Amino acid sequence: MPRLTQTARGSRIALALALVVAAPAAAAQPARTVIYFGPGSRFLPAGTFCDFDVTSDREMTARLTFTDFSDGREASMGLTVRRTYSNPATGASFAAYTSAHEVDWFDANSPLVWGEATGQFIWQFFPGDVGPGGVIVDQLLEIYIQGKATYVYDSNTGATLEITLVGTTTDICAAIS
Repeated sequence: MPRLTQTARGSRIALALALVVAAPAAAAQPARTVIYFGPGSRFLPAGTFCDFDVTSDREMTARLTFTDFSDGREASMGLTVRRTYSNPATGASFAAYTSAHEVDWFDANSPLVWGEATGQFIWQFFPGDVGPGGVIVDQLLEIYIQGKATYVYDSNTGATLEITLVGTTTDICAAIS
């Protein structure tokens, strides 16, 4: 059996070490999921978006990308979507352009999720959620945000426990009532 030279043995050892180091790094790569939505309309009955019926028209294709990291972070990015919300009873409408980046952090031992979203996006509050300014929300509230939100929510109940907003906000239901 031929003997390997010292250089060849060193190269084999270096290659083996590189593979051992690369294996965990490769395993720790984030998992990415991309969801595409086409244009379309939806009817939202009273109590699901506002206290009255609403139609939602997505006027262009949208893409939502989720990236899950091994350290407990999840990032999502929604690329530009133009959606118009309308009140069929009054004909009033509100156009919302959404394009945002969001990062959530969670601990497997806790139901709490901490996050931050930047860009243009919609946040839905349900009765009992903690809303802007620490006020407890007593009805459905749809806020269009242009700026930044930092938040804490309970992943078991979906309840918003804390939210801080920087930028401009519009109450969509009030705008189309």
